[in-house]
Parts: sequence; C-alpha cells; structure tokens
Amino acid sequence: PEGASLEGYLFPDTYKLPFPASPQDLITRMLDNFEAKVTPEMRAKASELGLTFHQAVILASIVEKEAVLPEERPLIAGVFLNRLRKKMYLQADPTVQYAKGYDKTTGHWWSPITIEEATSIQSPYNTYLNPGLPPGPICSPGLESIKAVLYPAKTDYLFFFSPDGSSHIFSKTYEEHLEKQKQHGK
Repeated sequence: PEGASLEGYLFPDTYKLPFPASPQDLITRMLDNFEAKVTPEMRAKASELGLTFHQAVILASIVEKEAVLPEERPLIAGVFLNRLRKKMYLQADPTVQYAKGYDKTTGHWWSPITIEEATSIQSPYNTYLNPGLPPGPICSPGLESIKAVLYPAKTDYLFFFSPDGSSHIFSKTYEEHLEKQKQHGK
C-alpha cells in the first residue's frame, strides 16, 4: 500500500538468482512471489474479517513471530482477532521485541522481554502500550501465517502464554489465564 515499507511483503522463500545479482533482482523476485502466492480471494477475505489486506499482513507478521508450532497459528490468529474485536490491547511480545531491536546485553535480535520492558518501551509498535495493530508489519510473514489470519480458528480464547518457549496454553478469561500461569510457574 502507499506509504508502507517493503517489510511484510518480501516473501520468505528460497530464490535462485543470476550471478551477479543486484539487491533489486532479489527484491523484485520476492515481491513477485508474494503477488503469486497471495491470491485475489485471500486478499478479499481480509475485508470479511473487518480488516484491510495491509492490516491482515501486519497481524500475520505478529502470528509469524509468535507461533512456534505451525498448528497453533490459526489459534493465535483467532486470539488476536478476538482481542481486536473487543478493543483489547494485543499485548504481543514480538511487537515489543521489534521495537526493542538489537539487544546489546544478549547479542541477539528478538530477545525475550520482561514485563518492565513491555510496559516501558515507548514505540508505536508496542502493543502493550498502544491499542490496535502496530503501524506496520514486524517481519515478512510466510504463507501459513497469512492463511492463519485469513482463516483463523473459531475460538473464545482471549489469552495465551508459552510455558516452554514452543507450545502455548490458551484461556478464555484473565482469571483462567492467571491460574494456568501459576500452575506452570510463570
């Protein structure tokens, strides 16, 4: 869309490039691949969910970074869509990790965040402090994350957490969420 960066639209895939290749060669192939993989029907599906397609890509980028297990993508997307419908904060750690950027103390990008960071890093991308979606994608989502947002699990879940860094535990209420966290030592 006009005014958007390429982030979110550079389709993650394996590419064969001519030698020598320019950065523009790769960018063109990635954008063309996005256009080929994301069908007009998929683009139209976003409006059925009350989203622009750009908003669907933003949400898919969050799902891409949040989900470790592929089968959880539609559930995670369902939770975020439920939260958006209820005008709840997304409170998605990956958006804060994106805002935080490179962590000099760990020497990594996408380092785990603390609740103090989640509630103090000032950025329009921090979904703990700002309602709704961030202003743009936080990564380029794969096709499965885009599909998860467009065809989410129908669920009443509003909360989830990962006790082990991979699978997630889902809850319908905040009280249930807190109890499950307590059960898992979180």
